Amino acid sequence: MLCYKLREPSCASNGKVTASQLSILRVEESSMTSSKKRKESGMTGHWSGLPADLLSLIVDRLGLIELLSFHGVCKAWRAAASRALSKIEASANHKPWFLIYGENSQCHLYNESGRRYTTSIPELDGATCIASHQGWILVFKGGSMFFYCPFSHAKIDIPTFPLSVLSNHAAAFSSPPTTLECIVAVMHRDIMSGFSLYVLQRGANAWAKCELIQFYNVRELGGAIYGNQNFYFFDKINKLITFSVKDKTCVQHTLLKNENSTTIKHLPYVRSKSHFVRRNMKKKLGLGEDVSISICGTVVQNDSTDIIICNEEVESAEEFESCYLKGVWIQPRFFHLSPNQSWSF
Repeated sequence: MLCYKLREPSCASNGKVTASQLSILRVEESSMTSSKKRKESGMTGHWSGLPADLLSLIVDRLGLIELLSFHGVCKAWRAAASRALSKIEASANHKPWFLIYGENSQCHLYNESGRRYTTSIPELDGATCIASHQGWILVFKGGSMFFYCPFSHAKIDIPTFPLSVLSNHAAAFSSPPTTLECIVAVMHRDIMSGFSLYVLQRGANAWAKCELIQFYNVRELGGAIYGNQNFYFFDKINKLITFSVKDKTCVQHTLLKNENSTTIKHLPYVRSKSHFVRRNMKKKLGLGEDVSISICGTVVQNDSTDIIICNEEVESAEEFESCYLKGVWIQPRFFHLSPNQSWSF
């Protein structure tokens, strides 16, 4: 920042101010006037003193990650960024980003255009994401379970899950964990004991286990979604299990392809299978043929029908020794929680 100091001009031999000296004096007077105006308008001469309307123009042109950096500069910038982040939090129609984890706490986040951001998320070290919806991920870690937002590091612990190990599973939650209506449902399939379903309602301090009937020809679970007071659990072929929150009952269905009959019930969502593979994400993300990756899907909200991106297991090429990673599709949202936010009321 250049500063000008007003000084008495030296005079020529005739005692008059020369044209060049007068020009310098005018510049100095103009600079001092501008400095006075900045002080009167509240500008201090530092970046933190930028006008609010200018900061607003800047943040409107920033992406989410840049906003998070902008948010940490100073109080004025934090206020401007918070307003922009609130707009992002209120919008649910963002294209999902992809988060890779599984290498200690180091994670790689890719936005919709493929730009990569590397960060450390200790909460995901040794953990597994089992559900993703509206910018929140549901994380399982050796029996403990919590909601987490990677963009704001907001975390909400929920009661310990009855099982310490999850193998083949599918999970979903009805709404963000900050809402009073939030319900979590986790279906687990054990080779020996078959299917089990656990449900947790907001404010409850323990999971409820639901009695299940015997399911036939249900293969590996491929994902879950909530809608119309029902949880929908589907396998990777054509079987569907619905759980009614109201009646606490489960029913098995068979999915039909290209069925236009008016007597057939239609699902309130569209499935996107092999989303990672079909988009050639391994190549786009620079992952080698030796990489196997287990992927948790998400739900993308549309004006007409929600799209559920299914869970995937992408294996490495047989001739390579496998490097095992995990990934999750997640919508870029920012959530600011109060210090006393908890699962209980």
